Amino acid sequence: MRGGAPLFLAGASWAVSKLRNGPEPPPPRRRRGRSVTWVATGAALGLGAAALCRERRPTLLTGRVALITGGSRGLGLQLGREFGYRGAAVVVCARDRDELDRAVADLEGRGVRVRGLRRDLRDPDQAESLVEEAAGAFGRLDFVVNNAGIIQVGPHETLSESDFRDAMETMFWAPLRVSRAAIGPLERTRGSLVTIASIGGHLSVPHMLPYSCAKFAEVGLSEGLAAEVSRRGVRVTTVVPGLMRTGSHKAAVFSGEPEHEYAWFSLGAGLPLVSVSGERAARRIVEAAARGRGYLILTPLARVVIAARGMSPSLVQGVMRVMDRVLPNPDGSVRRRHGRDADDSAVNRVLKPLTALNERASRRLNQRRGGRGGHGAGGTGG
Repeated sequence: MRGGAPLFLAGASWAVSKLRNGPEPPPPRRRRGRSVTWVATGAALGLGAAALCRERRPTLLTGRVALITGGSRGLGLQLGREFGYRGAAVVVCARDRDELDRAVADLEGRGVRVRGLRRDLRDPDQAESLVEEAAGAFGRLDFVVNNAGIIQVGPHETLSESDFRDAMETMFWAPLRVSRAAIGPLERTRGSLVTIASIGGHLSVPHMLPYSCAKFAEVGLSEGLAAEVSRRGVRVTTVVPGLMRTGSHKAAVFSGEPEHEYAWFSLGAGLPLVSVSGERAARRIVEAAARGRGYLILTPLARVVIAARGMSPSLVQGVMRVMDRVLPNPDGSVRRRHGRDADDSAVNRVLKPLTALNERASRRLNQRRGGRGGHGAGGTGG
């Protein structure tokens, strides 16, 4: 263990000092037994401290360059902060100019070398130019993070085919185009391609059908690319975040009974015992990318869900049917509202204490009025 020897010796020295400074010397045979016990205890403490220090010491990325799609808010913005904190230069891409300008100002204020590029990656012609400009901004490209996404929440009857197309364009076709354009630059630096997938890519959640369909496709893309591009020296990390507190419930679009759909969605995404903060998620994702890990599942709940689905798909499907029965049903009219607007109902005002952590995350992570789309529960926090 690198760096563990000094702490190991410190622990052993402490144990020896405790042995020497005891109140009265024991008989020789007991003294030898106590010596072994104290030295073993000190060594264990030293190794434990070394392990903790190793976990807390982030991998430095000085001189590296990261491109993050959907990098103007939510998890994408926090990933930019984390890459910058470790010494990397950052290129953030987003559709909304105001959000992008605020994100760039935020990163510059933290001392990050940053370039903001406005792109709509649903346009097939923009992915290649994005990668070229990102690689030219700082002379190289070491990390490409497919993070951009949108969420539409509501019963399938309230969603149109265009909603499904929009989800697929944003969370499958755009990552495909960006990834294929990025393989060449990443091969030159032996870099990493990171796909922010979702628990929704392993389990199709009721009232989030367009999102789940797109995420299932994105997981397949990421896993397949990981197998195919490794021979070219490019590493692929597939990230399954589970529930995250990134404030992205504000940017999601809700249909059917928007206020009630917003209530369950924001509550699920913000509960502290089942969700992870955007800051912790970003630290683990960047560390996994820096170390070239192939797969990262962020929360225990996500691990349980994936394992349960693998062992008993029928049981999990039954749970989803029960869940659908307790979710809001469309009332005949198809109303659509952004989360920022659906937040003003009486039920959501009552839930404010339970969603307080996510509300604060929305303010920290640039989830202000005027944005479009967004990631959320089980998603990518964009």
